[in-house]
Amino acid sequence: MKVRINHCLLGGKPAYDVQIIDRGATVRDYLDALNDFIREHCPPCNGCTACCWERVPLTFPDVAAFLRDEHFRRQFRGHPSPLLSFLRRYGYVYVEGPVVDIGLGFRPDGSCIFLDARRGRCSIYRLRPMVCQTYICRLTTRRAAALRSLVVNAGMDELVRRWLAESRRCGEKPVMHEAIRPRPRPADYPAGAFGGAEDFACVPLKKLCPSRLWRSLYHDTRESR
Repeated sequence: MKVRINHCLLGGKPAYDVQIIDRGATVRDYLDALNDFIREHCPPCNGCTACCWERVPLTFPDVAAFLRDEHFRRQFRGHPSPLLSFLRRYGYVYVEGPVVDIGLGFRPDGSCIFLDARRGRCSIYRLRPMVCQTYICRLTTRRAAALRSLVVNAGMDELVRRWLAESRRCGEKPVMHEAIRPRPRPADYPAGAFGGAEDFACVPLKKLCPSRLWRSLYHDTRESR
């Protein structure tokens, strides 16, 4: 275990906190710890779909995971850019000026494109994006919320960078579902901690975190013995 998710109380209500206990911890370790915590401490959804009606930002490793899955890989086999084809069909790209927001698509009623409304369940639960994996129906400490926001935003920026690069490589106009005076610029999306990473296991948390946040999150249990 490289990341620990701890139960706590905030204002007398159930909450959770994050503690990194290994310098080599990655985003995958963070997600695994959160999923373990959800299984052990959070009640099952039992048909509750509240979070399936919210915006679902996508990161590049999210889309890469979809494209590694046989069901989706088969759909886009032979396409000049499976990434762009996936976003065209299953994503929603909103651009306003230089700002780009890429998320999962949604139905006319506002629900996630992958919600199985009849059963009240996610139809791609095994592949659900990072923002869904890190959604917990309880309060979070300030540092836990800061880490989640940081990881999601950095992963989103890498997807935008890849979206622009793939569009340029294919000689295509970038896929946009809604645009207001679009002016996206590659210079606004340089490669960061997620640069070149198709899997969350390749993204070290230490590389992502500003020094102040890292000091708050990191605790080496070996040093405290």
